[in-house]
Amino acid sequence: MNRSPLLVFLTILFSFFTLFNLSYALYGSSSPVVQLTPTNFKSKVLNSNGVVLVEFFAPWCGHCKALTPIWEKAASVLKGVATVAALDADAHQSLAQEYGIRGFPTIKVFVPGKPPVDYQGARDVKPIAEFALQQIKELLRERLGGKTTGGSSDKSEPNASVELNSHNFDELVLKSKELWIVEFFAPWCGHCKKLAPEWKKAARNLKGKVKLGHVDCESEKSLMSKFNVQGFPTILVFGADKDSPIPYEGARTASAIESFALEQLETNVAPPEVSELTSPDVMEEKCGSAAICFVSFLPDILDSKADGRNKYLEMMLAVAEKFKRSPYRQAY
Repeated sequence: MNRSPLLVFLTILFSFFTLFNLSYALYGSSSPVVQLTPTNFKSKVLNSNGVVLVEFFAPWCGHCKALTPIWEKAASVLKGVATVAALDADAHQSLAQEYGIRGFPTIKVFVPGKPPVDYQGARDVKPIAEFALQQIKELLRERLGGKTTGGSSDKSEPNASVELNSHNFDELVLKSKELWIVEFFAPWCGHCKKLAPEWKKAARNLKGKVKLGHVDCESEKSLMSKFNVQGFPTILVFGADKDSPIPYEGARTASAIESFALEQLETNVAPPEVSELTSPDVMEEKCGSAAICFVSFLPDILDSKADGRNKYLEMMLAVAEKFKRSPYRQAY
């Protein structure tokens, strides 16, 4: 029997949409698995007070399809104990990229106050549930021990990290002779939230030594673009060469940030000033407070001429640069 071209086209189109909908409906509306999107990810996962298991999947992935009934059963078993959720990483690629998702399915476990951990166990209900219970027990032990997981307990304490924006960045950072370490963050970024208390602690401990600042890239996109910030959080170090900041790639803990900052402080410290002593008062001013003061007696400029005097000064400046970490001053 011959079919009209229109009927054939409609049949193919109907089949296409049927397959399309089936492939994207790994979890239906009645599924016990919480379906995540960029809109609800913060409220359902990042702001949760309990343990959340998140499957990052792609609807075309065969392993993801095989995991679907297991994941739904795990959600039913852990109901009221832990949240079991899923995110379509194919539809929400930017959110998946934020958590470094490169294969499917990837399962991450989010515990309040901690960075997410990967689940590497067997993909069956029992080991998944046991892993979740292990994370819950650790969380309970920390809470019983008095540790907080909902952020810093000293909310009333002012933040020693300076809030930077397009209006004050050049004046405070680029025109400054001081060492600055700046965090570029986004308010919705999970990793930034985890870093926040560590950054605040490091800023407090480094106060008076190294300047720490932070830039909200959601409202300061011009600064984000200016320094080629492509991910969050990005930490840049503005040392002697303010036009070429270097990235900080160490651990995201207060102690690691502090150690790095103090090392950079030594590297970026200015050499001692070489001063000309024109009177006893100048000598007292320049050398009086120094532990050691080297005084060089140079030939009169009429004897050595300007070239000779400049060579002596260059030599003294080279010595000052070499020993700039030592507590002394130079004069002539």
